[in-house]
Amino acid sequence: MKVCKFGGTSMASGEQIRKVCSIIASDPERRVVVVSAPGKRFDSDTKVTDLLISCAEKYLVNVDYKPVLDEIIGRFGEIAADLGLGRQIVTDIENNLYTRISLPYDSPEKFMDRMKAAGEDNAARLTACYLRSQGINAQYLNPKDAGLFLSDEYGNARVLPQSFKNLAKIKNMEGIIIFPGFFGYSLSGEVVTFPRGGSDITGSILAAALEVDVYENFTDVDSVFVASPKIVENPKPISELTYREMRELAYAGFSVLHEETLEPVYQRGIPVNIRNTNNPSSPGTMITPARKTNGCPVAGVAGDKGFCSINIHKYMMNREIGFGRKVLQILEEEFVPFEHMPSGIDDISIILRRKYLDDDRKSRIMERIAKELRVDSVSIEYDLALVMVVGEGMNRTVGIMSRITKALAQSGINIRMVNQGSSEVSIMFGISEADVEKAIKCIYEEFFCLA
Repeated sequence: MKVCKFGGTSMASGEQIRKVCSIIASDPERRVVVVSAPGKRFDSDTKVTDLLISCAEKYLVNVDYKPVLDEIIGRFGEIAADLGLGRQIVTDIENNLYTRISLPYDSPEKFMDRMKAAGEDNAARLTACYLRSQGINAQYLNPKDAGLFLSDEYGNARVLPQSFKNLAKIKNMEGIIIFPGFFGYSLSGEVVTFPRGGSDITGSILAAALEVDVYENFTDVDSVFVASPKIVENPKPISELTYREMRELAYAGFSVLHEETLEPVYQRGIPVNIRNTNNPSSPGTMITPARKTNGCPVAGVAGDKGFCSINIHKYMMNREIGFGRKVLQILEEEFVPFEHMPSGIDDISIILRRKYLDDDRKSRIMERIAKELRVDSVSIEYDLALVMVVGEGMNRTVGIMSRITKALAQSGINIRMVNQGSSEVSIMFGISEADVEKAIKCIYEEFFCLA
């Protein structure tokens, strides 16, 4: 058995959905299919999920939401017409959307998640309908009926342990199961979503629960590349990566997989195959527990913007037992996750994603650190980007750091901080946001453009 997931570009139009269904029908092992909401048909297009968010936001502030809702219904109607489906499926989708709006809610977050989930939910219904119209035994399965239960963290949910046992029963169901990605239900019965891009996570959870041979993740590229094709022209493809390498690259900006995708399959050693809906004959990239290094110690390089650094200085900090714990406790109490914490004898820097630090939180955190920990100084730096150099082979290779820092220096890029984990599978460099693309290019050239 295989679980396969199709992303937003694969679901964007009737033509794309026909490709999806052809791929499903070509392999009898593809028994469970996870679908995303329809994505962009062209560069200037709007994803259905973004339309749903816009619709919900307008409703919540009593602004006319009807034009956006009509646009969403129109998108599904266009896909249905292109697939030759009758009017009934469009009517069902329209009724589904109006029901979501009309049901009561006690918080904006609950309402927003209910609306956001409509893209995947109705895409799954439509896909199952088309497969049946082609004489294929297929059925839509609602996550609640399947037992996919999540924590009640709206927009940022985590799977609950009992879900895996519940979902294992899908093995006994007949035909092809079309399962909507991105959302599940809280134990109280409310719709709850994963972070954006969470359909990848749904597919991984199902693959783990069903203990399948492989989890196929179909997207719009032939493989994972050593660097982003948007930054490096014709970058080298990667045929095989380890879980750890892929997670590090996803965390640092590789958009092929959501960074939380690999946890469920990692626990069970299930390989993930990144494939291209538009070129299904391409073998893609395999993500596995371990791999042989191919002579190059670096597997890939990625960068992401939107970070900031809280810099704390206190003389004799290293002699104060519990200081680091107290800093992290303040962040915990303010519900702010941290990314990295490089330190010296008298200094600690806390790297955070800027999106978690609004003005009120920032003021409270800075004030608490200053007063409760009696530090000599505390400041915050913005305009910070992280570049990750990733590769399982780096820990057995002398001179990697030297080559990277030399390449950055020759490109005139100032390194603001460096952090390397004990596993040595990745090295993180903090640089100015303005230098991200230049840094990725020069590191790529250093390791992948040698004669």
